[in-house]
Amino acid sequence: MKFRIWILLFAVGFSFYGRAQNNLSVMLADSTKFRNPKGVLLSKVSFRGLCVLDDKTIWASGSRGCVARSIDGGITYDLIQIAGYDSTQFRDIEAFDQNTAIVMGSGSPGVILKTYNGGLNWIKVFEDKRPTIFLDAMDFWNPEEGMVIGDPIDERFVLFRTIDGGNTWHAVDTSMRPWAIPGESLFAASGTCFRCMPKHSIAFVTGGSKSFFHWLQLDKKYQRFELKSMPSASPSCGAFSFDYNKHNIVIVGGDYSKDSARTKQAIYSYNYSEDGLELLNLKPFYSNYRSGVTLLENGIFFTCGTKGVDRNQTNKTITISGNSTAVSTLSFNVIQKAKKGKILVVAGNKGMIGLLK
Repeated sequence: MKFRIWILLFAVGFSFYGRAQNNLSVMLADSTKFRNPKGVLLSKVSFRGLCVLDDKTIWASGSRGCVARSIDGGITYDLIQIAGYDSTQFRDIEAFDQNTAIVMGSGSPGVILKTYNGGLNWIKVFEDKRPTIFLDAMDFWNPEEGMVIGDPIDERFVLFRTIDGGNTWHAVDTSMRPWAIPGESLFAASGTCFRCMPKHSIAFVTGGSKSFFHWLQLDKKYQRFELKSMPSASPSCGAFSFDYNKHNIVIVGGDYSKDSARTKQAIYSYNYSEDGLELLNLKPFYSNYRSGVTLLENGIFFTCGTKGVDRNQTNKTITISGNSTAVSTLSFNVIQKAKKGKILVVAGNKGMIGLLK
């Protein structure tokens, strides 16, 4: 969705902030530990894309054509401004190892770039010059197969697919691209409005005129569930992010123009049947606007947004966020747990990247 705001914060040093009753806090990376050969002003970079491979390898992407990479668990970072893309918003990133990553640029032209040498050099593997193109998020089922999604064009959501690790991308056939109702769109706030899910399916959440959870099994089934609890009827509100484990789906959002307002967020149990995906609405919880969520296998989940970071649990949900759920009051755009590890990473405006400790 093209209607974005950038909430500004000041990047501070390597220390703890916002310790709450759950004994967790955010430890921010020291801005002086960013290797920055081009001298980019870190405080002017907003990170929205995040990929945490393991307890050592972190990739983040954001504004001003910048990518950050750590291979020591977030102690030091390389800050890379990709040549020729200093005005590009890199809203999502997917990494495969310490040296190989794919980054997605929103806006026109929509681009996807790939590096094989830790960000020293980048190859353009995709470009869409249509003036209406706006890419929102990207995800992969495995190192070879993945998809990228964009805002609707001609009333259908944009979908491209790769089967060779992102080296080439091909448009999904129009007949398989889900319809959008007038005014419905996606939010490129954290790269987590879209996920590649089991059964070789995809899912994404939307907002604007109405909020929906879309689920599509390519060439087989498609379902759409209206998220009636989410605020709608405005370009600034709706469902922004979701995550899932083997049992539950957690969806968060709100209205970024009214980020202090309490919003009813959603938790579902789900299973697959012959008819497709079945959702069962569970006990909801209320929080301020949230742009990102990460759900662990044990049911604990963390949410982030402009008003802070919370910790909660699907089977013992604390309905109202507060001192018992708060991890930090700092603003972050995206949160993610290591795919193969234990660390939790947050990233946001003013070049802030941190670990939950």
